[in-house]
Amino acid sequence: MDTGSKEGQTRMIHVQTETKNLDISVDLACNVQGLKESIEEVEGIPVQQQGIILNGKELNHGEDLPQQDELTLQLVVKSESNVKESAAEAAEEEYTEADFEDSTSLDKVDSANQDLKEKDNETASVNTGLDSPNPQKAGSPISVAFLDDGVDSLISDHYQTLTDMLSKREEELASGHFKSYTQLSVLQQTANHISSHMKHNEDFLSKMSKALEITMNSLSKLNKRIINKIEEEHLQTWLSTPITSQDASEQSKSRDLMAKAAELREAVAASELQFAAVTKLCAEMEVNTAEAQQMAVNARIAAEEAARKVEEAEKAAREKARVEEEKRQKAKELEKRQQEEERIRLEKEAKRKAEMAELKGTPEEQERINPANWPTYTYRLQNANDFDASYSCIIRALPGVLAQDDVTVTKVYQLESKLQLENNDELISNIIQLKPSLSSDGDGDDASISSRSLENIVASSEEPLSVLLPHCAPRNTSKEIIVLWKPLHSLTWQAIDAKDCNIESVKDAKLVECRPTGLGVFAVVHRLKTDKFAFTKKGGKVFSTVDGRLCVQCRPGAFRVNTPFSMQIQPVELASVSDVKVRFPDECSDLISSSPIVSLQFPSSKLNRPISIITPIPANSAKPKRPVTAVPEKEKPKSSSRPASAFGLGSYSKEEEEGDNLHLLALTNNGYWIVTDEMEFTPQNKKGDLISVNTTVIPNKYWLLRTKASTSSTKAELIANTLYDYLHKRVVQFIIKQKGDDPTDIVLVCTPTLKFDRTVRRLEDEGYSEAMKLSPEVFVREGQKIEIKFRGNLQPDEDVDLVLPYNSHLKTQVNMYIAEIDKYAQKSFSSYRGFAQFYVEGLVTREIYEDNDKKRGDRKSLGTEEVWDTIMLSELLISLPKPEPEAPKPLKKAKINLVSEGPIDDNLLKQLSGDLGDEWKMLATHLNVKKTRIQSIMRNHVNCENEPAIYEMLLTWVKRVPRSLDKVKVLCDALRAVGRLDLVEDVRDKEYDYKELRAEQLKENLLKVIFVKIAQHPAGLTRYGEIAAVLKVSDEELRNIENEYSNGRERCIKMLESWRNEAGESASPNTLLRAVKYLRLTDLAGEIRRMITY
Repeated sequence: MDTGSKEGQTRMIHVQTETKNLDISVDLACNVQGLKESIEEVEGIPVQQQGIILNGKELNHGEDLPQQDELTLQLVVKSESNVKESAAEAAEEEYTEADFEDSTSLDKVDSANQDLKEKDNETASVNTGLDSPNPQKAGSPISVAFLDDGVDSLISDHYQTLTDMLSKREEELASGHFKSYTQLSVLQQTANHISSHMKHNEDFLSKMSKALEITMNSLSKLNKRIINKIEEEHLQTWLSTPITSQDASEQSKSRDLMAKAAELREAVAASELQFAAVTKLCAEMEVNTAEAQQMAVNARIAAEEAARKVEEAEKAAREKARVEEEKRQKAKELEKRQQEEERIRLEKEAKRKAEMAELKGTPEEQERINPANWPTYTYRLQNANDFDASYSCIIRALPGVLAQDDVTVTKVYQLESKLQLENNDELISNIIQLKPSLSSDGDGDDASISSRSLENIVASSEEPLSVLLPHCAPRNTSKEIIVLWKPLHSLTWQAIDAKDCNIESVKDAKLVECRPTGLGVFAVVHRLKTDKFAFTKKGGKVFSTVDGRLCVQCRPGAFRVNTPFSMQIQPVELASVSDVKVRFPDECSDLISSSPIVSLQFPSSKLNRPISIITPIPANSAKPKRPVTAVPEKEKPKSSSRPASAFGLGSYSKEEEEGDNLHLLALTNNGYWIVTDEMEFTPQNKKGDLISVNTTVIPNKYWLLRTKASTSSTKAELIANTLYDYLHKRVVQFIIKQKGDDPTDIVLVCTPTLKFDRTVRRLEDEGYSEAMKLSPEVFVREGQKIEIKFRGNLQPDEDVDLVLPYNSHLKTQVNMYIAEIDKYAQKSFSSYRGFAQFYVEGLVTREIYEDNDKKRGDRKSLGTEEVWDTIMLSELLISLPKPEPEAPKPLKKAKINLVSEGPIDDNLLKQLSGDLGDEWKMLATHLNVKKTRIQSIMRNHVNCENEPAIYEMLLTWVKRVPRSLDKVKVLCDALRAVGRLDLVEDVRDKEYDYKELRAEQLKENLLKVIFVKIAQHPAGLTRYGEIAAVLKVSDEELRNIENEYSNGRERCIKMLESWRNEAGESASPNTLLRAVKYLRLTDLAGEIRRMITY
């Protein structure tokens, strides 16, 4: 297949990396270089760091890819240091080989020159033979075969090798990075090699020039010798004389001589052509040789200059390395001093704490360190919508540690806090941040201390702070309350101990107390309760505080040393089992009951002897507890018409099997439950609701499921994974309600199904009484991000946050105002309509199709894959009533604005409109306003005062009068004609004021331009102090300007502006010109004079 046919056609290549698989679409004619460039566009991996492996061998950079339909390659990403080292080694090897090849090539050229000299001697001997009396014995016809392709191929190979090596090295230098000390030696070596090659090329060209000169001289002598022989022997005349002898022998000799003469003429003609070609070649070679010699000299000079610069760079790099080493040594010394100071401080602190510990035994000391006796500071939040508490937190500290105003409390939004909740965690409080207040400039006692000082004081306090946080946790014996704390200037959350606390001032709220060692971000979380125990060498038995039936016991010798361990119990309620069977009948129809999910954490996963874990699991209530007696046919119970889900788990039906089966499952590292045979289990009682699990291998989590007898292990694993996923999800519904008095005010709520009625009552109390839009039940996870989008003709009328996290115990809602997008759309409806869509992120199963040009319906499916994408949970309709149609408004006339271009402006026209009387019509005639326009103005202002009509007439005149006319003169003449001389004086006064104002503006603008010109001029910039002295600017003002501004131009301009402000009306361009002339700044004075003149 040729290259032309491959263009435009593509194929898919599978590339495997250490972390994932890539599918790269490339052309059929693509090589390894093109594949690497495509990978760089997709993944951003530089081409130099890519290694393409096929069957354990790395493919070369320009190698073609194998023509296979399904080609799978491996991608190895090289580090930048490995790429530089390999490039440096390759450069050293290439230059070493190139040096060897160059020296060998030059030796070959020397030998070729020697051969040319020997052939020149042979040519001389041939010439001598031509002078002999018997030419036939002197030698064969002359040939120039010594100029064969041998020397040409030798020169071509030498320069091709050298050119390829230099091009390759240029690419490596262009793509390499030499900003390191180790790579400077490579750059230095490269420059030295280039200089060496330039020297070799000079020698080579010099030798070639000498060889060409010798060859040219020999060829010239040979050509002259041939011409002389032809002229001396008169061969052309002799050969042209006709033969008249009749002798047979003479005729035979004549024919031989004629043949030899023809051959000689042919040889002479060929030699002349060859000589002409050689002459032309020699001339071109001389020109090229001269140019090449000059280029070689220039290149050698450039190479020496580059080597010098590289050497200077290497010296600078060594100096930089020395300075950096000195800095490192100083930094080490400083760090050592700081460590020593910190050690001394810690020793003093430890000594002080030891002294305080000796006093703690006394009742007075116990009373002093009790947080209940410390000062209490209460903080409140303004917008705590998630959890409505009367306050955000309470801080207690030892007297003198901090004050009320030293700490600022702010709310942190959950999505911005980077708080990651585990599967069973539930957020039960607002996320708040405690940080130092901004320090003030005051020196009094009320001034806040600096942030860093407050952090140090809190951290080094004798007793840690007591922070009380409100929460809304429900009662749950299987969970405990913990506080997550992220210190200031840290990105990691850490769990700290917490306990319930009650204070007298706040009795109607749930509080939890924690003792952090500093300020930061705090959040209260509901988490599965963790029991901590320890086994001794003698063994023993411990019971869970969550479920007293669950216990762990071990025999003596199971542990060689005292071994602590922890245990977590996640109960699985019968209601959850019943609900999952109804919601997932295909997967969980065989499920009967479930044990708690037990998690054990031992220091080692293997034990010397087995331990026993007594695990409770509800028995099969479908089994008859006693033999069933015979019942008469008429007394047998009839089948109920109620659905099966209406009966509890304790009911019994004929369809259910009496037998059951137990499955023991363990959680793998991938998060999947599998049936395990590493642990044994046996019933502990006849009822079968206590199972003893015996094992020497401690799994991360294990679980017991009771299913029907026919359930296989695979089905049990499916049930376990479905139920486990269900336990970590929450069943919720989305609600949209509108206010009765304002339908544009809506609320969108995500509420748990169990709290639906309570949420609806709360919304009605807040005024949202309109018809409710309710979604079906959907599943979300705790802390999952829910995104709200709108489609249709409605959208939010304000900028609101439409992304919010879901928390079971906090309000997940957003209040907003909505408005229509196009009020002229949806004409067939009585209201504007739109939809609110609720999205979450999750795994979506998608079909994989062949990559070709066919339509999607015609493509072949290759299977499915799971990708992360947005999933729409629900979509609810929103209706907004249309407003009543408004009555048509009266037509408004466009307001005409007068753009003032002189003394006649809008104010003057309004003044004249108020002063003129009935004579305005005569004035309009003198102003050449058309009668039709006057009549139109009068019709528009019937039964109105004259002032609006007069103003419109004057405005019409101003709009139509040409700019070239003097409007003031025309208006004054018209006013004088109607006898209003008083108004003429007013117009003239207005003109005089306008001219004065215009002159002042021109003067001000000219001064600003001159100020800039002086500041830009070198003389003005350097001698602005002398100019200030001439202009009588005070020294104090000049010092203030110099202290405030560091730029010379700014100082000069500010000085001139200060002079203008102090001089007032006397500040003029001429005054400034005289000051510059006084200082003999001729050039600057000339420029200022030209500016004043023009």
